[in-house]
Amino acid sequence: MVMTRIEWKRVSLLVAVVAALTALTFAIPDASVGAEQQGGGRGTAAIPTEPLYLPNHHYDLPATLVTAAQIQAHKAKMLADKDEDVPLNMVKSGGTGDRHQVGISVVYRLKGQSNPTYAVHDDVAEVYHVLEGAGTMLLGGKLTDGKRRPTSAGNGMGSVGTRSEGAKEIRITKGDMLIIPAGTPHRWLMAEEFTSYTVVRIDAEGVTPLLK
Repeated sequence: MVMTRIEWKRVSLLVAVVAALTALTFAIPDASVGAEQQGGGRGTAAIPTEPLYLPNHHYDLPATLVTAAQIQAHKAKMLADKDEDVPLNMVKSGGTGDRHQVGISVVYRLKGQSNPTYAVHDDVAEVYHVLEGAGTMLLGGKLTDGKRRPTSAGNGMGSVGTRSEGAKEIRITKGDMLIIPAGTPHRWLMAEEFTSYTVVRIDAEGVTPLLK
């Protein structure tokens, strides 16, 4: 079948129209995709605009500054008292409800110190920041001879034990930070030299006493 010039023009025009419509379809984003991308591209809903302040939340808690001088003075008193783990502060940390708290303690380990037991905190997580020194810790696993211990002013309720199946050895040194979740066994295996560090204690359940 031989097409006339007019028929060829009609076919060419139809092809051009189809191509233009196809390009337009790809250029216009899908509305549902756009809504997901507003939430970071992960299928989340669009950011709400109301209310600005959520109910049952705190928006009026003061900030708390702990200076380097305070930390050093606290450590000097601890050394004089021969007390190696002393809370410096514990305050409300805001968020929903009224239980969330966060605190700062100072801890030191003498050269050659090896603690015989693991510590486990039921509800309080810890973040170490090593100020000086170095040493080796055992972390994780599961206590095989654990028993309940008295409630601690710094980290609430928990357990102790001398063996933790599956624990791993890790070395920490000046400037390092270490996150220990609540429930994770941890123990100082050996301090290579005098070592001190701050501990930020995250108390989501409000199990430790507030300090001023």
